[in-house]
Amino acid sequence: WLRAPIWLVPCPEGAMLMLDWAMSEKGSLSEVLMAMLDSVMSFNFRSLGKLAFGQLLVSGTMACDGPQTVIISERNKEAISELMRSKDDGVRQTALLYGALHGPDLDRRLRTQFGFARGQTRWLTAWRIAVPEPQVSMENLVFLLATYLCLDGFDWLSTISSLAEEVSNSRFDSAMVLAVAYLARHGILYYSVGRWFVAWDKPLFVDSNP
Repeated sequence: WLRAPIWLVPCPEGAMLMLDWAMSEKGSLSEVLMAMLDSVMSFNFRSLGKLAFGQLLVSGTMACDGPQTVIISERNKEAISELMRSKDDGVRQTALLYGALHGPDLDRRLRTQFGFARGQTRWLTAWRIAVPEPQVSMENLVFLLATYLCLDGFDWLSTISSLAEEVSNSRFDSAMVLAVAYLARHGILYYSVGRWFVAWDKPLFVDSNP
């Protein structure tokens, strides 16, 4: 219930992230954050794109809930059904090629439905990005943060002012469009900042029964 009023204050994505951080068991700044900020300051958008994409892939291993969990669960059910069918057909070895986010649920299903025990885990490097040594200074970091907060605050003030004008003139449809557009902008920022700048990572396979 704390999340609803947060969207009424300036920079709601920042307040949401701080709430998530306070409630998270594992939350830390991304290892590539400083390198990404350095790329912004030096206008090296090619390096920024690589680092952001790599962090996005890593952030994909975090625990999730909501509609995404339903999709993952349904897809995993299909995978388990195929595994059962192949087992009934006498297949002795089967490989499941799935995304990392499917791992914990698949691991649980294989243990509970088949009685499997994990024999070994082997990691293969599929992609590597060299993270440059960050050169950004504390002054530049403060400047970036201050600029972001100022732009965010200006957006909030202009939206509130426009909403008040539309409501006073009984243009409620326009006011609704403004409110939805504001929430959409900052919802995207919340998602992006949470994925690119913060590492919420948890182990892919949590062995609850060693």
